Amino acid sequence: MSRRTRPARAVQALGLVATFALVLAGCGTSESSSNTSLTGEVRMLANISPALTKQYYEGLVAPFVQAHPGVKVTIESPSGKDVQSTLQQELASGSTPDVVASNLDPVVAPQMAPFPDEQWVKDTPLAGSTAIDGNTWQVATGTQIQSVVFYNKDAFTKAGITAPPTSLADFTTALTKLKAAGYVPLQTAGEWVTGAQFAMAANPDLLGEDASWYLDRNAKKVKFADSAYSKYLDAYAGWIKDDLVPKDSLGEKYQDSIDNFVAGKSGMFIMGNWLVSTLDTAKPTFEAGAFPTPTLDGSAPKQLSGMAQPYSILKASKNQNLARELVKYLVSDQTAIAASLKSEGNFRKGVTYDGSPLTKEVAAILDKSPGAVNGTSGPGINSGFGNQLNTVVQSLYTGQSASQAAAELDTWWDANAVQ
Repeated sequence: MSRRTRPARAVQALGLVATFALVLAGCGTSESSSNTSLTGEVRMLANISPALTKQYYEGLVAPFVQAHPGVKVTIESPSGKDVQSTLQQELASGSTPDVVASNLDPVVAPQMAPFPDEQWVKDTPLAGSTAIDGNTWQVATGTQIQSVVFYNKDAFTKAGITAPPTSLADFTTALTKLKAAGYVPLQTAGEWVTGAQFAMAANPDLLGEDASWYLDRNAKKVKFADSAYSKYLDAYAGWIKDDLVPKDSLGEKYQDSIDNFVAGKSGMFIMGNWLVSTLDTAKPTFEAGAFPTPTLDGSAPKQLSGMAQPYSILKASKNQNLARELVKYLVSDQTAIAASLKSEGNFRKGVTYDGSPLTKEVAAILDKSPGAVNGTSGPGINSGFGNQLNTVVQSLYTGQSASQAAAELDTWWDANAVQ
């Protein structure tokens, strides 16, 4: 399968540019870089991942710190299972960071300082998409696309799969061929991975025709049991039954799933575009490729998208001005933006960087996508739904049927619907 080498055109539906050129030569500083009067310390609680290490964040803020000799930025890793739980623990204890570098559930929004109604805030990707009562409490560096299947091209060749599957039925057929060829057909894991992969695959169908589906669910006009979710749950239950996903998946961590895929043991791995940098760094012995998650009818899916590397500032911060200047630098300075985008293969309108061949394949998916859907923080979604979906999808591994799982989602939603 040949790689696409020409630059992808801009996709206006996402408000992004997926073009790839030379790394930006101009540094393009923000206003804060010339403000040498800033002093104090900022504690930043950051999302740590295989791509976003503590060292990555330290390097990202280093130019800002160097420009302001009186400033210190301390990067803190989550002490709980993730940033969200750690932040809630710190809020309860009264020892909070100044800045949070992570996606957060709206439940903590009242604890965050609103960003000013200034152009630099308005220029950030998906600006205001998570605003509450008109207050923007998160600003992002870039945008992610998440409905992506990464695959082992050598495994596809060995299994006799000549083209990436586009429909859910063809996807299942490809999984069967990969199993026969000696591979783990679909790599997954426990933790948050199970439900997230399901959402990445199913949300383009659920929301593709009706972006207000969750609002309709709140109004009890629709049900999960009668939706695309029901069909994807049925397919997933079949994959478990036929050993097309590892039955011990729930015992594996996210890093385990990455390691297994990099080792060449797996045929396919559903994940967001942030996996690109991890694979580029790991340099697997096989050639990795990417294609969009399958849809029920084989049509091109709208991409599940969201904020990439967002920042929030705590109201409790004693250095709000300094924290705001740091965040402004991170989301406005062209060099900082380019470094951020490249770290996970993310996108932002008007910013280009030197992307790897795999990044270009992901850009081609963006290029062909008919639009975007927001399945995590869109209108009408209860902030706890992601955790519930993860629990329900994992219940398929312990014997719950697809119809029972769909009914459980409906029961939970009726009890927790956004009013």
